[in-house]
Amino acid sequence: MPTAAGQLLGYQLQLQRALVHLLQSGRGSSVSVEVTGDVAVMLSNGGKLEEEDKSSLSSNPVTNKSTDLWKTFYNWINALNDGSIHFERTKFILYANHKGNKGIVDALSDAQRPEEITKCIGEVESLFESLESIHPIHSYLSHILGHKDAFRAIVGSFEFIVGSKTGSEEIHQVLSEIILVSQHHVDYLHDELLGWVTNSLMDRIAANKPAIISWEEYQKKFVVLFERVRVRELIDFTKEYAADHKEVQEQFKEYPKYLKQLQIIDIEDHEQVSAVSDFLRRKINADKWIESELIDEASAQEFEESLKSYWHSTIKKLSITEKSLKPEERGQLLYHDCKVRQATIGNQPVLSHFVRGTYHNLTNENEIGWHESWNDLLKDR
Repeated sequence: MPTAAGQLLGYQLQLQRALVHLLQSGRGSSVSVEVTGDVAVMLSNGGKLEEEDKSSLSSNPVTNKSTDLWKTFYNWINALNDGSIHFERTKFILYANHKGNKGIVDALSDAQRPEEITKCIGEVESLFESLESIHPIHSYLSHILGHKDAFRAIVGSFEFIVGSKTGSEEIHQVLSEIILVSQHHVDYLHDELLGWVTNSLMDRIAANKPAIISWEEYQKKFVVLFERVRVRELIDFTKEYAADHKEVQEQFKEYPKYLKQLQIIDIEDHEQVSAVSDFLRRKINADKWIESELIDEASAQEFEESLKSYWHSTIKKLSITEKSLKPEERGQLLYHDCKVRQATIGNQPVLSHFVRGTYHNLTNENEIGWHESWNDLLKDR
């Protein structure tokens, strides 16, 4: 894959990791991206996590001779020396999205006692001695070994973490641990929170401000989203379909009954595109809601019956009040009236596009129609 794809994965991974830390931190903490490093966490007790995230499309990004590995320690040592990072109460984390054979980085992470750290430094010295001066990591190792005290201090507070390829698995795992909800709701929270983190950080960067999110900001957003899940709100699992979407094009190619019904009452093409989007979204959401046990078949049927009842009373009313209009015009009024109908399933408000999509599904099944003579007219189409 192109280098650009790898860079995109790297940027996205930082956002994923920022969300993981927001989920795991607490009141008074904050998380930053590209301020002192890839990701950093400022804890309420004065402690700090400095994390560097290394990604690869297919292989271990931190092998023994990896530039990314030794450049990370090189940068940390420089940050300690120039005062941008203070060693006291700082934990250093290196995160990689691919697992590989155990190497020096694993030994550095496991080293706790002074003698273990000394042994690791000896391994690094041996690696350095085996390299030619033109090797890409030679200068980094030379600098690191020239600042052994700082290197030793970092290793004593260092942790190497191997995660998932994109970072999403960790978010799902943490969400599943802190809230007891179905997997569909975990997916929803993952997508909404990650989107919010991305937008919040991008807004700060665009405004030339540090890309920092406080735990309080995150918690405010999380509470709103979790409340929706807690009250079992009928969450939208879909996005609007564009006119050039493959499934939209397939619908126009097949031209099913619900589109023919719109054609009969002279509904314009752009409105038909919206109708297709609503029709497709209805099925996805209905299936998800039933699968998640947010609704059952009985309540879904009751909902459809309420829409049919409203359609029936509206068509009767229009036949009395709008006698002077053409049948097609009365059909348009009926259609637009039903489109804006507000409804509920049980006690839950229903998404407006779901109401519209259900009406389209009913016309597709020939249970209702927009033109008063829809049954006869469909026979000719």
